[in-house]
Amino acid sequence: SIAAFTTANTMEGSIKSWGTSLMASKAAEKTSAASSHEEPPNFVVDDFEEDSTSGKCMKTADVLSLDTIRKSLIRQEETIIFALIERSQFMQNRNVYQQGGLSELIGGVDQKETRSLLEYMLQGTEKLHCSVRRYTSPEEHAFFPELLAEKPLLQDLDYPELLSPIKDADKINYNSVLMSFYLSEIVPAISKSGDDEQYGSTVMADVAVLQALSKRAHFGKFVAESKYRSNPEEYQRLVDADDSEGVMELLTNSVVEEKVLRRAKLKAATYGREPMLANMPPIEGTDETCEIIAAAAASAVVAAVESVKKDGVKTKGKIDPAVIEGIYRDIVIPLTKDIEVAYLYRRCGRNPPEDLDPTWLA
Repeated sequence: SIAAFTTANTMEGSIKSWGTSLMASKAAEKTSAASSHEEPPNFVVDDFEEDSTSGKCMKTADVLSLDTIRKSLIRQEETIIFALIERSQFMQNRNVYQQGGLSELIGGVDQKETRSLLEYMLQGTEKLHCSVRRYTSPEEHAFFPELLAEKPLLQDLDYPELLSPIKDADKINYNSVLMSFYLSEIVPAISKSGDDEQYGSTVMADVAVLQALSKRAHFGKFVAESKYRSNPEEYQRLVDADDSEGVMELLTNSVVEEKVLRRAKLKAATYGREPMLANMPPIEGTDETCEIIAAAAASAVVAAVESVKKDGVKTKGKIDPAVIEGIYRDIVIPLTKDIEVAYLYRRCGRNPPEDLDPTWLA
């Protein structure tokens, strides 16, 4: 509507003014501080930032705290969204996913080759990464673990026992399910149908997306372990009663999920556009942190506002933010929670229900 468009433009103007005012304010503070030989006040940017120079050691309890886990998941959002944006620049190129397609793409010189080009690239990538112990980390899960028999070249690291080995709960792997969702739902959602012959670039982008999504989804095991430790008796009772719906309800935090969706949509709107340089004062000097933050913040918010304008008044970005939100809402979060329930069942000494069996789901 005209009112909505006017409101959006008013907000945009306010944000631009805010960015300019904030930079001017910070410049004034800096001048005042210099004249009085006093340090300017600290400008707190993000309460999720950690001091990497403090040398503070973390205990297992700290690593498994929900706050620490959520910070890690938030950091992973950038990796996932940028990877999806990178994949979206290529058409779907469905022939790179066809069984036996690799043989056709290389001219049929190897008639025994039954893999797709994606499988070829992913298997080769995993073998290489395995050699530098990627898959010895409890955070990482291979799509083809049966092909990774070789011992890493590097010496094993001594990881703390954060996950439970009961009934191989720590070894749960849902990558077969993720792959199915990726090919049937995610690729059609982010890429135009058709073929642009960019097959190598396409599967390289696919590998980046799949690895990022896999890490995020399997972080559900850490979330589940943390939640179990906070209420072991209730989770044990529900699992003993084979109440998977009760387990799902107990572990669900709708408020946090809604924040994740809003944040993913906002980040997609921001990262999927070129930085807004117009109407921003020039940034001078070599140590203008506050000014850079103000300019970036104003640019990001204006871009986000423009990207979600309704009634057709919408500036085209590299990817639709609503698509990213939908991927999180319909695939990432549900898959993560399924992994949590499956982990909790095994953690409590029982096999999960058949509808949570990754082999059956795939």
